[in-house]
Amino acid sequence: PRAATGFIEVANAAPPILAGLIVAGVSGPSATGAAIAVAGVGWAPLASHAAGLVAESRQRPDVLLAPVLGEGRVRIALTRVLPAVIGPLARHAALRLPGKALALAGLGFLGLGAQSPTPEWGLVLSDALPYIERAPWAVVTPAAALVVLSVTAVAASRSARR
Repeated sequence: PRAATGFIEVANAAPPILAGLIVAGVSGPSATGAAIAVAGVGWAPLASHAAGLVAESRQRPDVLLAPVLGEGRVRIALTRVLPAVIGPLARHAALRLPGKALALAGLGFLGLGAQSPTPEWGLVLSDALPYIERAPWAVVTPAAALVVLSVTAVAASRSARR
């Protein structure tokens, strides 16, 4: 964990939009590039959380006593540490999904994500902006979907903290 700490902190501090700009500058705007950009900065919080959970589970009494009972390192990792880490890490990843969807929509809105024939929330919102005066529902529908998504993400994160 100490060897990767600096790299994790840099990836954790980088916003997905900045990463999307870099990836789009290198490979051009595409849905794949946007997904790579979001995934490139999205793994860091999960990695630091996983490192903390592993360090915490290694200090549990059953894990500390397992070598005395004759269990090897691999068996301890698979039967005691991994089950203690996988649940909280899966919940953390699920709570981050709406934020990643919003980041992808933001990249699509800026033209850095999926391109024109692909139906993507940010791209649909961006394409509908010229028609806002004649057909406001074309803008309101994707905007409302993104607002509902963000409200759902906030509500889910608040309930998970309790």
